[in-house]
Amino acid sequence: MVTTEGVMFEVGAVMLIAFIGAALASKAKQSVILGYILAGILIGPNIHLVVEGISYDGIILDTSFIEYLSHLGLILLMFFVGLEFSVSKLTRTKAPAALLATINLGIGMFSGVLLGTALGWPMIDTIFLAGVIAMSSTAITAKSLIELKRLGNPETEFLLGMAIVESFLSMVLLTIIGGLMIKGPGTSMSLTKLTIGIVAFYLFFVFLAIWVIPKTVSHLRKIKSDEMFVLFALGLVFLSAALAEACGVPAIIGAFFIGMVFAETKVSDRFEEKIVPFRDAFVAIFFVSFGMLIDPSMFAQVWWIVAIAIPIVLLDDLIITAILAYFLGFSSRASTSMSAALCGRGAESVMYATVGSRSVGVTKGSELYPFAGAFCFIMSAITPFLMRKSNWISDKGSSIVPKSLRYSGTVISKTLGKLVLSSSFSPFKRTRRMVVALILYLIALVAVIAASEVLHVVTFGVAVMVTVGVWRVLLSEVRPVNRNMNYSNLGGGVIYNADTGRFVSLFVFIGLLAVVAIAFLFTYYWQSVLIVLVVYFAGILVLMRNNYRGNKVGLQTEVGPHSDGFTVSERGHEVPVASDSISKKSRWKRL
Repeated sequence: MVTTEGVMFEVGAVMLIAFIGAALASKAKQSVILGYILAGILIGPNIHLVVEGISYDGIILDTSFIEYLSHLGLILLMFFVGLEFSVSKLTRTKAPAALLATINLGIGMFSGVLLGTALGWPMIDTIFLAGVIAMSSTAITAKSLIELKRLGNPETEFLLGMAIVESFLSMVLLTIIGGLMIKGPGTSMSLTKLTIGIVAFYLFFVFLAIWVIPKTVSHLRKIKSDEMFVLFALGLVFLSAALAEACGVPAIIGAFFIGMVFAETKVSDRFEEKIVPFRDAFVAIFFVSFGMLIDPSMFAQVWWIVAIAIPIVLLDDLIITAILAYFLGFSSRASTSMSAALCGRGAESVMYATVGSRSVGVTKGSELYPFAGAFCFIMSAITPFLMRKSNWISDKGSSIVPKSLRYSGTVISKTLGKLVLSSSFSPFKRTRRMVVALILYLIALVAVIAASEVLHVVTFGVAVMVTVGVWRVLLSEVRPVNRNMNYSNLGGGVIYNADTGRFVSLFVFIGLLAVVAIAFLFTYYWQSVLIVLVVYFAGILVLMRNNYRGNKVGLQTEVGPHSDGFTVSERGHEVPVASDSISKKSRWKRL
C-alpha cells in the first residue's frame, strides 16, 4: 500500500542519491547519466551485498511509483529533444551528413540484428538489442565537442547534422517498432489499424505545424504569468503523449513531435527556460529508475555480450563510418574525428532498452537492462578518449594501409567528393536523377526486407534492377568529374584515365548490390550474410588493387613527383625522387 510517508521517502531518497551520483560523475569528467544509473543500481531492489555479516538489500524495494514518475521524465526528455529539431534544420542538413547518418544507423541496426540472431534471441528482443547498439548519443557527442574545443572545426557542422538526422530517424523507427510491439496484456491491433493510427498521428502533427500553431503562437506569447504558461506547456506535452498512445504509437514519440512543432516558434525559448527545471528533475528520476531495474547479478550473464558489442561498435562507427566519410570526400583526419564522436552511447540507447523491456513478447528484458547499462557506461567512458586520439588513429591507420588501397581510396574520395561535397562554386552539381535513383533504391531495399515468400523473390529482382539503374546514373554523373580531374598528385602516375569513372561507379555498385543480397538471404539463412560479406570485401580489395596496377602500368610520365614522394618510370616502376624536386611538364603516352 502506498503511503504519504513512503512516497516522500522514495522521492527524497531518489533525488538526493541522484545528486550524489551526478556530482561524482561530473568530478570524474563523465556524463551525469552514468552517475544516475549507478545510483539507481545501488539503491534498487536487485542489489544484495553482505559485508562482515551485515547485509544490504537496497533502499527502495517497491519501484512501481518511481517507475510512473520515470515515464514523466522520459516524456519530458523527448519533448526537449524535439525542441532541438525542426523541419528547417532537417532541410538545411547537408547531403553528406544525411547520407552518412542513414548509412551509419543502417549498419548499426544490421550489426545488432546479426548479433541478436547469432545469440538465438527472438526477433522482438533482437530489434531492441539492435536499437541499443546502434543509437549514438547526441548529448555525449556535443559534450565532448565542447570539452575538446572542436565546435569550430570544419567537420563539426556535418557531425551535428548527422546527429540531427540520426536522432530523427531513430524516432521514426521507434514509432514503427513501438506501434507493432508495445501493447499491454490482452490488447491487439491489426496491421491495417496500426497503419491508419500512425498515418493519422503524423497527419495531425503536420496539421498542427502548418495551420494551428502558427495562428495561435501569438496568443501564447501574451501569457504573462509563468505559472499559467508552465501549466499550459506541461498539459500540452502530456496530452500529446496520450494522443500518440491512442494512435498505437509510443507516448514518447508524441512528446518528441510536439517539441518539433514548437521548435520553429518564438515561444520555444520560453519553453526551455520555464520547463527545464521540471525536465532535469524528472529525467534524473528516469535514469535512476532505469538503474534500479538492473540486476547486478545479471552482469555475469551479459558481460560477454558487452564484450562482443563493443568491438562491433568500434568497427561500425570508428572504422567503417570513417572509411565511408573519407570516400565521400572528407579528409582522413576529419573522417576519423567524426566517426570517433559517434561511438558514445547514452540516453537514446537507454530509451530503446526501456521501451523494449516493456513490450509484449519480450523474453530477454532481464538481460537487456544490465546489457544496456554496462554497454552505455563503457562506451560513454571511452568516447572522449577516442576523440582526443582521433588524429593519431587516423595517421596510424593510413600508415598501415597498402599503397594500392590508399591510392584507389584517394581516387574514390577525390571523385565522389566533387559530387557529394560540391559547393555553390563547384562546376560539378548533383542532379535530381541521382537523388531519385537513391530514393528508389532505398524503397526497393525496404521492400526486400519487409516482403515474404513469392513477393520476397519478386522484390529482390526489382531491387537488383534498381541497383543497376543507380549504377548507370552514377556512371553518367562521374564521367564529367573524371574528365576534368587531375589525378597526378595521387601517386599512381595518372592525370586522366577514362577507366577511373568506371572504377568508381563499379565500386559503389558492388556495395549497393551486396546490401540487397544480404537483405534477401538473411531471411533464409543468416549465416550466408557472413559469406556475402567475405566475398564482397575480397572483391573490393581485388578491384582496388587492379585499378592501381592498371593506372601504374597503363600510363607513364617522364618527370612528375607525387605527394607520396614517388614518380613513375617508363617501365611503370616507382622511383623515389627528392622532396625538393621541381615538377616539369609531364608527357604521357601509351606503353
